[in-house]
Amino acid sequence: MTSKGKKVLVLGDGTVAVELAEELSLKGYDVDKYLHPGPLESWNEKPFDYLASEFYRLEFAAYDAFFVALTSEREVQRRVMRDLEFRIPKQTPLFVSAMSLSATEIASWCQHPERLIGFGFVPPLSGVQCLEMTVGLQADSPAFAEKAVEAVLAELGRDVEWVKDSAGLVMPRLVAVIVNEAVTALVEGVATADDIDIAMKLGTNYPHGPLAWADAIGLDQVYATLQGVYDEQREDRYRPAPLLRRLVMAKRYGVRVGQGFYRYKGEEVNA
Repeated sequence: MTSKGKKVLVLGDGTVAVELAEELSLKGYDVDKYLHPGPLESWNEKPFDYLASEFYRLEFAAYDAFFVALTSEREVQRRVMRDLEFRIPKQTPLFVSAMSLSATEIASWCQHPERLIGFGFVPPLSGVQCLEMTVGLQADSPAFAEKAVEAVLAELGRDVEWVKDSAGLVMPRLVAVIVNEAVTALVEGVATADDIDIAMKLGTNYPHGPLAWADAIGLDQVYATLQGVYDEQREDRYRPAPLLRRLVMAKRYGVRVGQGFYRYKGEEVNA
């Protein structure tokens, strides 16, 4: 089966969900998407017409896979996942972002946890060569997940790296920590945002400075990753910087809304 024969549904908020839906569409997948501009603040917010009657009339059995990427609070994610998961056939792969919560925790909310596959990447997706994948402890064998990834994602043209299950996975966690330290340096007056980004970009050969990179990833996603890892590990190095939290509360998510640590007229991150 080619990608043109695969029908998928992408549900979520923020940059990860948006870029994933766009990439799947570009690769020829038949994509239905239910996207919200930012973290859901409550279940009553009626996200991405999620509670609308047309969503409930979808033919869930017609999809080859489902993708969920949320940065919302744990309870909102739990209710969204439970409401979706019980509607879809038990053998249909369910790919869920593990960038803020572990695959094991998300799977614990499901009736068929063995078919859940955690994934993660650090936007922008256009520059990503490898997708991280994981499974929860509920999966007796990785065979289902491996076959599902091969069958569904082959046409994306990305390598897959299987990693141990944990909130934030590997690269999302490490990048989020670097961003958090850069935010702390900014607040403490060590340097300006521009100077921090230039120093790190030139000194480490990163694709972007950490603050501009955070704007491209989405500050809501960076915050969600840090908070999720902090909740799991309880180590202060993962505690989100207060300024990062305030920017998310102000809905200054970065590039996609035109304002984060920088202001944007287009969608290019130059810092």
